[in-house]
Amino acid sequence: MEMAIVMARDVGMDWIIHLDTDELLYPGGAAEYSVRRSLAEVPRDADMVIFPNYESSVERHNIKDPFSENTPIRRSRRPRSISWRRTFVNQCIKVRRLAKKRRCLAILCLPIRVAGRSSTLYSELNVLVSMFKKNYDHLHKDTYFGMNKEATRGNPNYFLTYGNGKSAARIQDHLCPNGALRWHNYAKSPNEIKLEEAAVLHYTYTKFSDLTFRRDRCGCKPTIEDVKRCFMLDFDRAAFIIASTASEEEMRRWYNERVVWNDKQLNLKLLRKGMLTRIYTPIVRNNAGAQKLIVTSQ
Repeated sequence: MEMAIVMARDVGMDWIIHLDTDELLYPGGAAEYSVRRSLAEVPRDADMVIFPNYESSVERHNIKDPFSENTPIRRSRRPRSISWRRTFVNQCIKVRRLAKKRRCLAILCLPIRVAGRSSTLYSELNVLVSMFKKNYDHLHKDTYFGMNKEATRGNPNYFLTYGNGKSAARIQDHLCPNGALRWHNYAKSPNEIKLEEAAVLHYTYTKFSDLTFRRDRCGCKPTIEDVKRCFMLDFDRAAFIIASTASEEEMRRWYNERVVWNDKQLNLKLLRKGMLTRIYTPIVRNNAGAQKLIVTSQ
């Protein structure tokens, strides 16, 4: 991270933020849906900006790609005698009619041609990873404390993993990292503010394979005392132990009980109260990027 600060300064960057591969920046409240716009509106005397984190609340147990995966309803065939454009237009009409009938969001993907080969995507409905648990910084305290037990669902904490957001820092003299979540300055106490609408979307434990991934990267014994050496968070410790000691069937049962939000009535209740929220934008923009790639490659 120290090298990243040097590199950012060399190329004239204004801000720096550390994000993991399972996180996205969500510039809620900003015009043009722009992180740049969000940071441009930060007061000049602010050295650091906190993006409170929202945690993914998966509703399915079989997700493979949490950033863009949707439920396939019909596969696009490779065009032969007619152009792929005509095939796609006809497909658009069918999907829009179906979406209107079912009153749900329709997202269309196009076949992408790469190096002379046709890579087939799917026409899709009903985005899988679109529900997030909001950070307590973005909730009314009565809502947070009043519904905390229902939102925690028997897990150790409100969030499965971290809950104190991520910080972006203004590039300046004496800047240094303070762990993965915050920044510091050797010469002064930084002035830090918190954004009221923007957030970091954390896609945590979105795949069942995340359980075995954590198990396979650590050599700890599956005991309460030993896992404390490798994992700071209670849920990570519990996940490691269950992945190390249980059968696959038991792991899947545990995953469905602790991670998957399959109680539709509870989900609706927490959505109405504002503790959960739907965010489709990352997937919509991801698919729009695929469409742009095709248009520019023709």
